[in-house]
Amino acid sequence: MQAALQAIKAERQRLGVPIDPVTDPGGTGLIGEAYNDLTTTAGSLASKRTSTNPAFAAVIVEMLEGAGVRKGDPIAVSFSGSFPALNIAVLSAARAMGLKPSVISSIGASMYGANLPELTWLDMERVLTEKGLLPYRSVAASLGGIADTKGGLDGTGIDAGLRAIRRNGIPLLEEGGRYSLRADIHRRMDLYDREMKGRRPAAFISVGGPLTSFGNVAGVERMATGLLKKIPAVHDPDRGILFLMGERGVPVLHLLQIRRIAARYGIPFDPVMAQADFSLGMPGAGPYSAVLAFAGLALLSLMLVVLKRRAGRIRTDGF
Repeated sequence: MQAALQAIKAERQRLGVPIDPVTDPGGTGLIGEAYNDLTTTAGSLASKRTSTNPAFAAVIVEMLEGAGVRKGDPIAVSFSGSFPALNIAVLSAARAMGLKPSVISSIGASMYGANLPELTWLDMERVLTEKGLLPYRSVAASLGGIADTKGGLDGTGIDAGLRAIRRNGIPLLEEGGRYSLRADIHRRMDLYDREMKGRRPAAFISVGGPLTSFGNVAGVERMATGLLKKIPAVHDPDRGILFLMGERGVPVLHLLQIRRIAARYGIPFDPVMAQADFSLGMPGAGPYSAVLAFAGLALLSLMLVVLKRRAGRIRTDGF
């Protein structure tokens, strides 16, 4: 995974796409823009930065082993562009374990994901195969959430997404978002069955929150994350692939809520920002001043007292 991350960073530099030192202080090159016409939903910048830790590849190996997956097993995989580093972690784990992933991807990405028109997830996937790092390509790709956003404010996202699919030589999976959700879900299930020649996958991995993975099911946002050996029974006709795989007895790796997964496996959450030294490059930066430190503490204490008194008056007024 480390080698793959370095390859993507090098590709971004080759394309001349600058790395923002504010959003990506670690210089990973895996952090996209806050918003453009390939952006589908809101997203946590801290979670995106945390997901670039190569330790996630080992976490996924542990989850797959916990699911009983063994060398040579086929697995079904659903990627969007929201967490490109986690996509890479999944494929790195698959290669380390000798698995046979059937991947269906979508172009759309949440904030700070793979939403750069020049470097979408499919572009990253192609670069990694060309360099001989990860020998996997998506069997099909859709626009994903771009179908619901109509390609952003000026509609250019749809054209950019279609161009990315074409230039990477991936078959287009035409989907209509919420308007054709049920058909889209079953089309993907049929595609997985065809790729695996009728074999049941040893696991289903869903990275991020693709609509086809969850479907339109109430309360899905409260579902546990990580390895799910048993999926709650849901009878909603619009239930997603995650539930349909569970009905077949397939273990699911639900990779979302990165803070929870990181805490469970001892991965630091957003460590670069937590450890950033903002004194670098500042004139006169030097040893800490005890006088200034005590003065700041005294000022902070005074502010807390004032705020507590104001809060007391607000409660007294019944607000």
